Amino acid sequence: MNYYKILFLAILSLVVGTTLQGQEVMFPEPLSARPANYDISVKLDTEQKTILAEESINWKNISPDTIHFLQFHLYLNAFKNTQSVFIQDAGGNLRGTNAANLEDKDWSWINVDKLTDESGKDLTNNLEYVHAEDSNENDQTVLQLNLTEPLLPGEAINLKMDWSSKIPKVRVRTGYSRDYFLNVQWYPKLGVYEPKGMRGRAESGWNCHPYHASAEYYGDFGNYNVDLTVPEDFKVGATGALFKERDNKDGTKTWWFHAEDVIDFAWVASPEFQIIEQQWKHVKIRLFIIPEYNCCIERYFESAKYSLEYFDENLATYPFNTLTMVVPPFHGINSGGMEYPTFITTPGTYAFPSNIRSPEYFVIHEFVHQYFMMMIATNEQEDAWMDEGFTSYYKSRILDHYYGDKNSVVNYDFFHMGAMEFFRSRYLGMENRKVAEIPRPGWEFPHGGYRDLAYAKTAMVLRTLEGIIGLETMDDVLKAYFEKWSFKHPGGQDFIDVVNEVVTQKHGTEFGENMDWFFEQTLYGTDVCDYSVASISNRTVQREAYGIFDHKGMKATTKEINQDKKYKYNSRVVLNRLGELKFPIEVLVHFENGDQKLEKWDGQGRAFDFQYQGDHKIDWVEIDPEQKLYMDINFLNNSRRIKEEKKTVWKYVTEFMVKVQNALQAISFLA
Repeated sequence: MNYYKILFLAILSLVVGTTLQGQEVMFPEPLSARPANYDISVKLDTEQKTILAEESINWKNISPDTIHFLQFHLYLNAFKNTQSVFIQDAGGNLRGTNAANLEDKDWSWINVDKLTDESGKDLTNNLEYVHAEDSNENDQTVLQLNLTEPLLPGEAINLKMDWSSKIPKVRVRTGYSRDYFLNVQWYPKLGVYEPKGMRGRAESGWNCHPYHASAEYYGDFGNYNVDLTVPEDFKVGATGALFKERDNKDGTKTWWFHAEDVIDFAWVASPEFQIIEQQWKHVKIRLFIIPEYNCCIERYFESAKYSLEYFDENLATYPFNTLTMVVPPFHGINSGGMEYPTFITTPGTYAFPSNIRSPEYFVIHEFVHQYFMMMIATNEQEDAWMDEGFTSYYKSRILDHYYGDKNSVVNYDFFHMGAMEFFRSRYLGMENRKVAEIPRPGWEFPHGGYRDLAYAKTAMVLRTLEGIIGLETMDDVLKAYFEKWSFKHPGGQDFIDVVNEVVTQKHGTEFGENMDWFFEQTLYGTDVCDYSVASISNRTVQREAYGIFDHKGMKATTKEINQDKKYKYNSRVVLNRLGELKFPIEVLVHFENGDQKLEKWDGQGRAFDFQYQGDHKIDWVEIDPEQKLYMDINFLNNSRRIKEEKKTVWKYVTEFMVKVQNALQAISFLA
């Protein structure tokens, strides 16, 4: 009888596409190599602010190397004391709170209490803290397991951990506030093993940096089965899909979640939330929000659907069937504005005016991360530009597409600003735009500029690349990049290689043998772009000579000689390259009769001119009329006309825009 029951259930599971445990099989064909897989069972103590957990890990060595040790991130130890790398990096400042003033109950920690292999052998004594590139021996955010037997290529290891943690009061992303708990970077998580050549790596090894304040995360793909036991009145949202709930009859409730082909797992729990669901095609969107923020519910959903739609039409369909959006209560706002697989957090706003699109700005930004970091899993610690910069670029495209390229961020009668304009203003607003090149690890910006360069300048680089090669080719580049590198770990050169391949296919050698010249200047250099119209001149040229002439045996004047003659003009436009960057540019020359000429200059020299002979004067000239070179730091000197206006009102408007962008930048630290 039991045999037939088991057989029936097995057949049923194949028919409905589920496992015997009831969890949904999301992808019968894996999207990734799935080297790192986790089963985690959690008990949350909301009174003591602690977690007790059992974690099973299956890790497969997909490299050609023999592995002698594993490395794990223990992120919560960054908030264990003032001697951690994170707090030292931050100068003791945790988003406005001095770490030295924290009470004992506010510190956090995470301990691996016991570790065994699949045979039950205790490996706890094989654990040690290591410090990678950093000399801070007090840091405990990287834990190494020294294996008793080496792990050969293709082999897998199964481990079981018993661990416990104290949750910090939320100040930077993770933690609790009152009865709100956001658990991110919360469990012992494997680093990424990188063989030689991966992402341009010179030697094989684990990529498992200590937790730095000015960098984010890097993880490997895998499947997660996580059960969370919390007080029975708590609402729970998490990465992946909820496939089972159970009341435990002891005042607690257990929630089971399953996720496939993701690089991390995040979850939230609070009794304050209401859960609102809407559907977009195959995606169930779940919004966790407190009633005070109900005014913006439709704005959150609208911007999420716009994002799904835009990527569906322009890059690739979102493969997951869930998206969870969390709007933290105001007292937990420091956990807002972050991204995790199928799970984003966005700051809440009370009756925020529709003229300022803050809800849209944050939802779209965090959703774009689902593609650039969650699916194309770049290293946020070492290559933040490939994550934040691509996200800033695509976010601007989405916002400007749906809300208008001149008013997608701010839309008042007296002042407008689009998203791409906003990032340009952040770049222009830097005190030192040459402080560093973009592609360096986040903690290697000792003199500032990390966020402005990784976010804003990279967006300008990509927008300028789009201007040079054209939007259609840019989309072809990004589609090829996504198709080749989704669910893998590319480095900067991998993206450049795709650009070179696609641009050459589409344009031959129009822009040179490859686009390396572009990236050497914009990514790996620190110079700026600035082209200007230096001068316009229109000189009259007589068709005949001036003076006194013999005409029909008599002395004749110039006027008599030339009375039926007309004059023409020698016109000249002088252009200057004031910056160091060299781009091919277009120049629009407009004549007084309405005729126009669109000229091209290779942009290499310090100065260049165009000369014309004709019957009409040049009226005005504009460099880069379509603003393809979005990195140009001064659009005001890109045009000149013969009749100068007495008062250039835009000069004052520009100054006002700079002041406003500084105010907006003050809140953008969450994005």
